Amino acid sequence: MNPTFSGELQFRGYSDSSRQGPKITFSVFEREALESFIGKEGKRFMAVLVEIGDDELPKQPELSKAEELKGGPLAKLAGMWCQSKDFQEWCGAPNATEARLFIIEACGINSRVDLDHNPQAAALFHEDIRLQYSDWLKETGKAICTT
Repeated sequence: MNPTFSGELQFRGYSDSSRQGPKITFSVFEREALESFIGKEGKRFMAVLVEIGDDELPKQPELSKAEELKGGPLAKLAGMWCQSKDFQEWCGAPNATEARLFIIEACGINSRVDLDHNPQAAALFHEDIRLQYSDWLKETGKAICTT
Protein backbone atom coordinates (compact mmCIF):
# COMPACT_ATOMS: atom_id res chain seq x y z
CA MET A 1 0.00 0.00 0.00
CA ASN A 2 1.46 3.35 -1.02
CA PRO A 3 0.83 6.25 1.35
CA THR A 4 -1.01 9.29 0.04
CA PHE A 5 1.48 11.50 1.87
CA SER A 6 4.66 10.92 3.81
CA GLY A 7 6.57 13.91 5.04
CA GLU A 8 6.88 16.70 7.55
CA LEU A 9 3.93 18.77 8.71
CA GLN A 10 3.65 21.72 11.04
CA PHE A 11 0.75 21.85 13.48
CA ARG A 12 -0.90 25.24 13.06
CA GLY A 13 -3.91 25.14 15.32
CA TYR A 14 -7.20 23.63 16.28
CA SER A 15 -10.81 24.59 16.76
CA ASP A 16 -13.92 22.95 18.13
CA SER A 17 -17.25 24.41 17.13
CA SER A 18 -20.77 23.08 17.38
CA ARG A 19 -21.16 23.64 13.64
CA GLN A 20 -18.05 21.92 12.24
CA GLY A 21 -16.91 19.88 15.22
CA PRO A 22 -13.28 19.41 16.22
CA LYS A 23 -10.74 20.42 13.57
CA ILE A 24 -6.96 20.56 13.35
CA THR A 25 -4.86 22.41 10.82
CA PHE A 26 -1.42 21.47 9.52
CA SER A 27 0.87 23.20 7.04
CA VAL A 28 3.05 21.41 4.52
CA PHE A 29 6.38 22.82 3.45
CA GLU A 30 6.40 21.99 -0.25
CA ARG A 31 3.93 22.31 -3.11
CA GLU A 32 4.31 18.60 -3.96
CA ALA A 33 2.97 17.73 -0.51
CA LEU A 34 -0.09 19.90 -1.07
CA GLU A 35 -0.72 18.23 -4.41
CA SER A 36 -1.06 14.91 -2.57
CA PHE A 37 -4.34 16.21 -1.12
CA ILE A 38 -5.80 18.24 -4.01
CA GLY A 39 -9.05 16.63 -5.14
CA LYS A 40 -9.35 14.51 -2.04
CA GLU A 41 -11.52 16.87 0.01
CA GLY A 42 -13.91 14.93 2.24
CA LYS A 43 -11.87 11.70 2.02
CA ARG A 44 -10.83 9.91 5.19
CA PHE A 45 -7.18 9.23 6.01
CA MET A 46 -5.38 7.31 8.70
CA ALA A 47 -2.51 9.19 10.29
CA VAL A 48 0.30 8.47 12.71
CA LEU A 49 2.10 11.60 13.83
CA VAL A 50 5.34 11.77 15.79
CA GLU A 51 6.70 15.09 17.04
CA ILE A 52 10.26 15.77 15.94
CA GLY A 53 12.81 17.93 17.69
CA ASP A 54 15.23 20.53 16.34
CA ASP A 55 17.68 17.67 15.77
CA GLU A 56 15.17 16.14 13.31
CA LEU A 57 14.79 13.07 15.54
CA PRO A 58 11.50 11.87 17.02
CA LYS A 59 10.76 13.31 20.47
CA GLN A 60 9.56 11.07 23.25
CA PRO A 61 6.21 12.34 24.57
CA GLU A 62 6.52 13.87 28.02
CA LEU A 63 4.86 11.78 30.67
CA SER A 64 2.98 13.19 33.57
CA LYS A 65 4.56 12.58 36.97
CA ALA A 66 1.94 9.93 37.69
CA GLU A 67 2.64 8.11 34.43
CA GLU A 68 6.38 8.43 34.89
CA LEU A 69 6.49 6.94 38.35
CA LYS A 70 4.52 3.86 39.11
CA GLY A 71 4.64 1.85 42.26
CA GLY A 72 6.65 -1.33 42.06
CA PRO A 73 7.20 -4.12 44.57
CA LEU A 74 8.46 -1.94 47.42
CA ALA A 75 5.59 0.55 47.14
CA LYS A 76 3.11 -2.32 47.06
CA LEU A 77 4.69 -3.97 50.08
CA ALA A 78 4.70 -0.67 51.99
CA GLY A 79 1.06 -0.09 51.05
CA MET A 80 0.09 -3.55 52.23
CA TRP A 81 1.97 -3.10 55.49
CA CYS A 82 0.31 0.25 56.15
CA GLN A 83 -3.05 -1.55 56.13
CA SER A 84 -1.75 -4.16 58.62
CA LYS A 85 -2.66 -3.73 62.29
CA ASP A 86 0.66 -5.41 63.20
CA PHE A 87 2.65 -2.84 61.22
CA GLN A 88 0.60 -0.01 62.68
CA GLU A 89 1.33 -1.36 66.17
CA TRP A 90 5.06 -1.71 65.42
CA CYS A 91 5.45 1.84 64.09
CA GLY A 92 3.10 3.40 66.67
CA ALA A 93 0.56 4.55 64.12
CA PRO A 94 -3.15 4.56 65.01
CA ASN A 95 -4.24 3.96 61.39
CA ALA A 96 -3.07 3.32 57.80
CA THR A 97 -2.70 7.03 57.03
CA GLU A 98 -0.33 7.56 59.94
CA ALA A 99 1.59 4.38 59.01
CA ARG A 100 2.04 5.81 55.51
CA LEU A 101 3.36 9.06 56.99
CA PHE A 102 5.75 7.05 59.16
CA ILE A 103 7.28 5.39 56.06
CA ILE A 104 7.41 8.67 54.13
CA GLU A 105 9.19 10.48 56.96
CA ALA A 106 11.54 7.60 57.79
CA CYS A 107 12.64 7.27 54.16
CA GLY A 108 12.66 10.99 53.28
CA ILE A 109 10.23 10.63 50.37
CA ASN A 110 7.04 12.26 49.11
CA SER A 111 5.24 9.06 48.21
CA ARG A 112 5.66 5.32 48.69
CA VAL A 113 6.11 5.15 44.89
CA ASP A 114 9.53 6.75 45.45
CA LEU A 115 10.69 3.57 47.19
CA ASP A 116 10.99 1.90 43.77
CA HIS A 117 12.70 4.84 42.08
CA ASN A 118 15.03 6.26 44.73
CA PRO A 119 17.90 3.94 45.75
CA GLN A 120 18.60 5.84 48.98
CA ALA A 121 14.96 5.62 50.04
CA ALA A 122 14.89 1.91 49.18
CA ALA A 123 18.00 1.33 51.32
CA LEU A 124 16.43 3.20 54.25
CA PHE A 125 13.23 1.22 53.83
CA HIS A 126 15.16 -2.08 53.91
CA GLU A 127 17.43 -1.17 56.83
CA ASP A 128 15.23 0.95 59.06
CA ILE A 129 11.82 -0.55 58.38
CA ARG A 130 11.81 -3.91 56.63
CA LEU A 131 14.53 -5.60 58.68
CA GLN A 132 13.43 -4.11 62.02
CA TYR A 133 9.76 -4.86 61.40
CA SER A 134 10.60 -8.45 60.37
CA ASP A 135 12.68 -8.89 63.54
CA TRP A 136 9.81 -7.53 65.64
CA LEU A 137 7.38 -9.94 63.98
CA LYS A 138 9.70 -12.87 64.76
CA GLU A 139 10.18 -11.74 68.37
CA THR A 140 6.46 -11.38 68.96
CA GLY A 141 5.62 -14.63 67.15
CA LYS A 142 3.38 -12.86 64.64
CA ALA A 143 3.06 -13.93 61.01
CA ILE A 144 5.74 -12.53 58.72
CA CYS A 145 4.52 -10.90 55.52
CA THR A 146 7.46 -9.81 53.35
CA THR A 147 6.17 -10.25 49.81
